[in-house]
Amino acid sequence: MKFYIRITNPDGTITIREATRNEILDSKSELCEEDGSLINRQPVVHVDNVEDLSGVIRELALAVTSVGAIKTRTEQMEAQLAAYRESAERGFTIPSPGAAAGAGADPFFAPYDLAHQGRSLVDRFAHPVAHVSEEKKQEIAKYFVTFIKAAYFRSPAAIQRFNDVYMRTGTTELGDTGNVFPVPDIVDSEIFAFAREKSVALQYARIWDMTSDKMSFPQEATSVAVAWGNTTAVSDPTIAEVQLDAEELSAYSAVRNSTLADSRSDIVSWLTEMMAEASGLELDNVMFNGDGTSTYAYCSGILSAACGNSVVMDSGSTAFSQMGFVNLSNMIAQLDGLRKQGGRFFMHGSILHYVRTMVDDNNRPIFYETVGQPTSGQVMGYPYTEAIKGPSTSAASTPFIVFGNLRYFAIGRRLGTTALQIDPYGQWTTNRTRFKIYQRWGLEMGLPDGFVRLITAAE
Repeated sequence: MKFYIRITNPDGTITIREATRNEILDSKSELCEEDGSLINRQPVVHVDNVEDLSGVIRELALAVTSVGAIKTRTEQMEAQLAAYRESAERGFTIPSPGAAAGAGADPFFAPYDLAHQGRSLVDRFAHPVAHVSEEKKQEIAKYFVTFIKAAYFRSPAAIQRFNDVYMRTGTTELGDTGNVFPVPDIVDSEIFAFAREKSVALQYARIWDMTSDKMSFPQEATSVAVAWGNTTAVSDPTIAEVQLDAEELSAYSAVRNSTLADSRSDIVSWLTEMMAEASGLELDNVMFNGDGTSTYAYCSGILSAACGNSVVMDSGSTAFSQMGFVNLSNMIAQLDGLRKQGGRFFMHGSILHYVRTMVDDNNRPIFYETVGQPTSGQVMGYPYTEAIKGPSTSAASTPFIVFGNLRYFAIGRRLGTTALQIDPYGQWTTNRTRFKIYQRWGLEMGLPDGFVRLITAAE
């Protein structure tokens, strides 16, 4: 088959001549038939790999059969094509280059394997409490892969996809430093679930959904009084209002750029767990150690002076190790019967050591029924929880154990404000990218008299 070139003369006439070999091989040349009609040289896109490979071989053989070296290569490709066909007949799938492995096999997510991304999130050993379904794990993986490809790799296709699927109206262009990227509800809810697994506050405190920046919730302070006899005194329950103000909470961590680029790394699980743990433990920090300042979201924690009840250790007992059986018993006695319901002890793991070795006035261990039995999980009949963010360093006049029901502590979760940010520039000298999660929470002690704290003696 011959190919021709159309030449437009200065007088406007058209001359047709046979194309040279170089002109045939040059993709920019406009080839035509002998009658002058142009030949469409745009490649045909084939979904089927075998068809695509066959078309390439036919075109190559048609154009350059006379060139010895390329003819040899053509024969090699024909042999490879025959092997592909034989494999297909045996039931083997011919791989499609660039397609993402795993469910869906959407080429957009290549080279990340969606079946691998988020794998730790569905591992019962890694997360015995928080667990997501395979379907939700896929959605989380798609979000984070799209986010990374758009914000870090600056992929135009990923930016467009992120804008179409996840962005809210009015946000600035994706990829600019400091931009806030909304987290979809399904990802936000799962981050919250994994945060609950790490956080004492999210496990036991009362959580309210906030639809505005400030919300008030009723809290009963005293109940209705009753009286015997034929006369009933007027009595009204006392209702106090707990006002929650949504404050900003953010946490970030730096990720090596090589980790982001490594498609074999489970970056989705890593990011989800990191964001969840950071935010959950910070809520614990505020709940226990809050001093009412902006550092602690203007919250006074249950170990602060705002706590309704306190037990102070005997004079001279300025170290945590000097607490005794009577101190813990007095803590329980500080709360009336109703408020003891659901109560538990909260303390740092290092303090728990002293409780495990503590004995009563008859030299009997309070943590065991007998020394030979395993840990009972209770302190004088009440459960305990190890609080990572509780005080761990001994000092005089320091509250370090709290007893009560955390349902008397209120946490407000501002809906619709969770977002994710990325900064690829702040640590570029160390080849790291910073990820930051942004949330809004409100924390307040709902019933201070529902808690009692243990304090070391003053010096």
